[in-house]
Amino acid sequence: MPEWKHEIERRLAGLRLRPEREAEIIDEVSGHLQDRYEEIRAQGTTHEQAFRDVIAELDATDLAPELQASEEIPSYEPVQEGAATSGQFLSDLLQDLRYATRMLRKSPGFTAVVTLTLALGIGANTAVFTIIDTLILNPLPVAKISELAAVNTTQQKKTAQAAGDPQLMSFLNIKDLRERVHSFSSLAAHSNPMPITMKDTGDAHRIFVEVVTANYFEALGLRPFMGRFFLPNEDTTPGVAPVAVLGYAAWQSRFGGASDIVGRMIKLNNAPFTIIGIGPKGFKGLYAVFGPDVWVPSMMAEQILPAEQRNALSSRALPFFTGVGRLRPGLTLTQARAEMNIIAGALEREYPDADQGQGVMLRPLIEAAYGPERQGVQFGGALLMAIVGLVLLIACSNVANLLLSRAVVRRQEIAVRMALGAGRVRLIRQLLTESVLLGLLGGVLGLLFGYAGCQFLWSFRPAEFALNFAELRISPSVFGFAFAVSILTGLLFGIVPALRTSRTSVSEVLKEASRTVGRSRNRISLANTLLAGQVAISLVLLVVAAMVLESIQREYTIDPGFETNHLALFMMYPGQAGYDQTRTEQLYKQMRDRIGSIPGISSLSWASNLPLWGRKETGVTIEGQGQRKKSEAISAVVNTVDLRYFSTLGIAFAEGRDFTQDDRDISTPIAIINDTMAAKYWSNQDPLGKRLQLPRGKDFLQIVGVVKTANYQTLGEAPQSCIYIPLRQNYSDAMILYVRTERDPSATLAAVQGEIRTLDPGLPVEDIRTGTKVIDQALWGAKIGVGLLGVFGLLALSLASVGLYGIMAYSVNQRRREIGIRMALGSGQASVLGLILRQGMMRVFSGVALGLILSLLIGRALSKFLYGVGGSDPASLAGASLVLLTVALVACYLPARRASQVDPLVALHES
Repeated sequence: MPEWKHEIERRLAGLRLRPEREAEIIDEVSGHLQDRYEEIRAQGTTHEQAFRDVIAELDATDLAPELQASEEIPSYEPVQEGAATSGQFLSDLLQDLRYATRMLRKSPGFTAVVTLTLALGIGANTAVFTIIDTLILNPLPVAKISELAAVNTTQQKKTAQAAGDPQLMSFLNIKDLRERVHSFSSLAAHSNPMPITMKDTGDAHRIFVEVVTANYFEALGLRPFMGRFFLPNEDTTPGVAPVAVLGYAAWQSRFGGASDIVGRMIKLNNAPFTIIGIGPKGFKGLYAVFGPDVWVPSMMAEQILPAEQRNALSSRALPFFTGVGRLRPGLTLTQARAEMNIIAGALEREYPDADQGQGVMLRPLIEAAYGPERQGVQFGGALLMAIVGLVLLIACSNVANLLLSRAVVRRQEIAVRMALGAGRVRLIRQLLTESVLLGLLGGVLGLLFGYAGCQFLWSFRPAEFALNFAELRISPSVFGFAFAVSILTGLLFGIVPALRTSRTSVSEVLKEASRTVGRSRNRISLANTLLAGQVAISLVLLVVAAMVLESIQREYTIDPGFETNHLALFMMYPGQAGYDQTRTEQLYKQMRDRIGSIPGISSLSWASNLPLWGRKETGVTIEGQGQRKKSEAISAVVNTVDLRYFSTLGIAFAEGRDFTQDDRDISTPIAIINDTMAAKYWSNQDPLGKRLQLPRGKDFLQIVGVVKTANYQTLGEAPQSCIYIPLRQNYSDAMILYVRTERDPSATLAAVQGEIRTLDPGLPVEDIRTGTKVIDQALWGAKIGVGLLGVFGLLALSLASVGLYGIMAYSVNQRRREIGIRMALGSGQASVLGLILRQGMMRVFSGVALGLILSLLIGRALSKFLYGVGGSDPASLAGASLVLLTVALVACYLPARRASQVDPLVALHES
């Protein structure tokens, strides 16, 4: 049966009849035409001829003019472009949001893919920003941090050894500054965190303490979570106020958050203390990363400090504290520095023996929170932020490509909306609303990903110090950052597709209604550009990760100057458990005898320094070389060691002898130095027999041996002087037991611990490390960094690969007709496969070329921060390029293989 309605609708199109009247006329005329058609067919005429005759009769009538004259045709105002806007921004925005929500719900697969892609990029940025916010931007939860300054001693005349670095101050100097300074409304002081032994009702535990002045918390503007802080009269007379403030984290972890904690008695280094308060939640001292478990007033220093530091309150020559001052309103740090310099000059004149050449250094407290590592932390934070920014850029590029592909499908919809009067600005706003909504969905999921990533990352903290590390905080600024990134991301990936889509030509699109829509050259060009950018960025991230990884691997090959394999270390603090000198020396001997007899142990010894945690002293005097100014004082690492220390660690002798049983406190005081110190101060002499004096020593020490230089404070450090003194002549109640085993030390740890508990069950042995673990801890920060770089590099590679696969699959789908023609004309599957692969890999090669150029530029800037890796490291460049090309080849091959299997007949029929 012929379709008469279409013919009649075409002739009535320009009359603008009312819809109900137009339907009546169409039904009436259609019935008439059908009757006429059947009459003609009854005469034996063919279908085609009967249809032509009826249409000819219809054209001969004056249907449209007659209806125009007889029908009541309503008048319509022409629709102006842009009339869809109501002029009410909020109502239009709500309308856009409702429409955007409907469109995204109609395409759940597209919405899910875009949301997940954006969530990965935004989650990576949120995780890194959380770390930066916690450790760099807001590391200290104190009141008005901009008013606070750190106060340290510095050498006025910079030398190669002092170099003007901030140093600790003596308590007496802090006290004088507090009495004389007017620039600060309050000046407090605190020590560095120190390990001590705490005993509650159960076993003894190793914790960290800070000695502070009574006004410490007041100067910082803090309030206790529970109880109170120190009172002024608790910090005036030594030894009369055994009180302590417990940190919030220590209260929760070590005491289970007990509500009756205030007033409870604990023992710190075997001295009884009463807990009077709990510190604020999140506050762990004034160092950004690491903090104490407990604070005690400065007047109780003698009760908890080791013997060599117990005169910290009475000796002006013993640096122990860092000052922290709050500026008076209206005063600047520059003004405070000027006043401090005047006071420092007066102290130097009054106490020339102790303060000669010393000045006072003032720094913003937020700057002092990291000390010398601040620049490295800032660089690492900036590098990670740049990397995750690139990951987000790849994610945005992927989504932009998806939106451009989706725009082809929505051309009909956009054309109809424009035909109904929607203006370009209105369409752009609607499309951007959809993009921003997608960005917000990705932001919500990304915030969850970021939080989970932070928790996972922070779980790799060294177990020994996990409670003392700063806790990552999801602060309001993190939520604000995630929200802002989500909005900006939506605008970033949505603006180009919105601008392109809004240029749709109504007449052109309506003509395409009955045929397949292909991609324009502009669309292909933009997609290829975005894809090449993704490949380039991915390669840069992979190269950077490879360079940092290679640097870490080379750092592991650094010879620290001692053998780390088959080495175990046990931290022992008998003095903190109440041992006097006689009992401590007896304990050392018993442990040497009992542990040395355990099968599998080849040697053992004692030392005061942990590997790579050397204690440096300034003010070494060399006999016969004249009196040096304080600003030119000799600095050296000082380590108290027992017999067989050098053989246990595998440190070779250059000349001279080792310590022996005969080197006791009644014999000649002696020392062993390293060859760096020998070459520096006795370059043309034999150092054996020469004498030197330590800063706090009374006697000159005769040099009896020279050993090879090792690393004492950091791995791969520049050679520095070191002095070893015998334990039997220099008593210490806090030592580290070094145990050399014949095989893996983990197999003998339990046996060693068992012997220690047999000697004294109350002696805490919690901190046990192997030599390998010491190196791992020295490289912990770098390993975390390379882990993050690797994760972000692989994430970028995955996003770029998915984007490449998506654009190739879409391209193949749009070119099915072309591929069908090629195969119909004789092209084989291999030919089509090669064609698609070549076209896909050409995009990849262009991105790799750009990425290599960028990698070389970035590598040169990065190489100065890496160990043993050049800016154009061939292994990193080649390895990253190979990985990227391999993954890209797989991403191109899958769509190309599908294209080569196209059936020509099916493809041509679909077209």
